[in-house]
Amino acid sequence: MRRIVGAALLLIGAALLAWSVWPKPRPARPYEAHLAPAPADALQDAAGFGVTPENLLEMEVRAPERLRPVATGLVARDDAGLLTPLVWRNEVTEPIFFADVSAVDAQKVLAAIREHIPQDAVTLAWWDLSRAIQLVAGRAAPLDDAKARGLLLPAGWDRAWEHARWGAGADKASSETFDRFIDALLLTDEKQAAEKLKELAGGKPAYVAVHISDVWKAAAARPERLAVAYKDFASAGVSHGLIKSAQQWLREERIEGGYAVEPMGGATRLHYFPRKSDGDTLIARLLPFSTSNPARLDGLQLVYQHKGWWIYKLAD
Repeated sequence: MRRIVGAALLLIGAALLAWSVWPKPRPARPYEAHLAPAPADALQDAAGFGVTPENLLEMEVRAPERLRPVATGLVARDDAGLLTPLVWRNEVTEPIFFADVSAVDAQKVLAAIREHIPQDAVTLAWWDLSRAIQLVAGRAAPLDDAKARGLLLPAGWDRAWEHARWGAGADKASSETFDRFIDALLLTDEKQAAEKLKELAGGKPAYVAVHISDVWKAAAARPERLAVAYKDFASAGVSHGLIKSAQQWLREERIEGGYAVEPMGGATRLHYFPRKSDGDTLIARLLPFSTSNPARLDGLQLVYQHKGWWIYKLAD
């Protein structure tokens, strides 16, 4: 009997060991993101980008519980596999991958960059905008990130997969330089931050281009150093009455951080910092938060603004 029990225990132990080392199937992703050749209507809208149709793809992001895509975008892909988002549209409240960018607005901003920034200068921007500046505006935008940090992903989505997808084709060494860019944006001393940004420009005339969504990207990349949240108010545009309502809500919630308002179709989004200190960071001061003054910055001069985009020249 003892031999039988011992043999049974050995078999059970072997089975448990085999189960522990047997490769487990990965859980299914709660979404699907597919790239396909861009349809004719998308190509027509994208004509102003000057990108060959063969390099333009349409991305659809779908969730199983929804009949329509939760997000769609027009993406350029080069021979190295580098993906550049040019147009993006979210069909849900929470941004998926990127904030909304229309073809009209993107083309206008990139044309302005080509107009306002000399050919011998460099533009420092988040990696997705940097790629678009190089591809469409024809200006040097050296920052990239093989880790593709700052993607706006809902909780539970496959971050590793998407960071690998969007980072593919970028130089591995780019991530170290991009770290320094993020660190500069999160400094609270404007003059020191401007000096750090000038170092990234390598002695060339330098500009900084930011979008309101960059504050969310920075928070996603450095959640331990920056926190941001939002609340939507029903409205067709920004009005004095709406701002008063937003301010009252902030007082009732005892939120002392700065805030910025952004029209979002039939609503207005209130971006706000739950912590007061986060409004002192450079990224907050470069954007139209209530605690900042983008027209009066130490070492940075505002040269262009359109909707959520703000472009500055670094002082020589």
